[in-house]
Amino acid sequence: MKSRFETPPAEPIVVHPEDVGVQDGTVALSAPSPWGSGVLQVELPKYDPSSFPEADRVKIPLTSTFIDHNDLVYRVAVDMSRGRVPMLWGPAGVGKTQLIRHLAFLMQVPFERIPLGETSEREDVTGHYELKGATTEWITSRLARSFTRPGVICVDEWNAAPPAVLHVARPILDDSAALALDAYDGRILMKHPHCFMAATGNPDWMPQYAGLLPLSEADADRLSHINVGWPEPEVEALIVLNHLCANELNKVPAWQVVCALRTWADSRVSIDNGSLGITAGTRSLINFIECLQYHPVREAMSKVYERMDSQSYSRIEQTLDHHDWDKYHEPSAVTLCETQPDPVAELLSKLDEDSEYSDDEGDDDDD
Repeated sequence: MKSRFETPPAEPIVVHPEDVGVQDGTVALSAPSPWGSGVLQVELPKYDPSSFPEADRVKIPLTSTFIDHNDLVYRVAVDMSRGRVPMLWGPAGVGKTQLIRHLAFLMQVPFERIPLGETSEREDVTGHYELKGATTEWITSRLARSFTRPGVICVDEWNAAPPAVLHVARPILDDSAALALDAYDGRILMKHPHCFMAATGNPDWMPQYAGLLPLSEADADRLSHINVGWPEPEVEALIVLNHLCANELNKVPAWQVVCALRTWADSRVSIDNGSLGITAGTRSLINFIECLQYHPVREAMSKVYERMDSQSYSRIEQTLDHHDWDKYHEPSAVTLCETQPDPVAELLSKLDEDSEYSDDEGDDDDD
């Protein structure tokens, strides 16, 4: 029998959203209506970046190089506005994380990237105790700290984490908008209404990502799934040209950019049919083209793909040889941007020319 003088157990502490940052407007994201004329539009908050403390302010993206395609920005913004967590699926290097960072840039809020993997632990979600001299001190995780403040949290490689970690993280996916720190003192963190969660994952069904486990139905059902594929040629060409111009890489011939675009397109066909077990995202394409500023073609490619097994790398080299890299040395891609009113269209017009050479090479091989 309990004594009437016994002290009742303490209620868990509730940590309410912090009063950080000042909203000074909204940003409208739109996409063409699929039901006829007009557009669909959604609004997200926009903040005054100077209103954040310095520790948060340095995490606000100052610029963004992401170029929208397939209305991805609108589709992610819709999920954020309705309180769902968008799960972006796609191979490495297609811009999943950059897309989420772009949303933080548009809203001018801190961007927090939380990478997960097979070595991740529960403490990466909530926090951990750390020995400080003769005592221990609770260290709140970056995810938990950001949960009560305005911002965008990107959880990278969600499906690469052990099931125990995903189990602890599950509450941040649903409508409860609360995260309990059971390993600390049971306090409950209440999510800030302008804390937007997003996650990325590599497809476990692709051979390149063997070892990844499918998400459990309990987790998958709480997420809003968006496929991020390779950009269309005109988008990818624009991304590459913007990168070359922004970094003043003025020694890369425009023709070699054409050949690189074709090489990546050919590689992706082999990837899609399962005959080449690599990734060929825009990130690796940019890395290769950037190396052309300093190295010959084969050495530039070795910087990107010589990590592979010899058989796969040999196939990559064969793909290189299908293109006449030395056909034109002028103009440079940067000069093309400076002299042509539509450099992307000019670049794409050369793709067919390189394609004809590739087809001729293939015919010769058959002979």
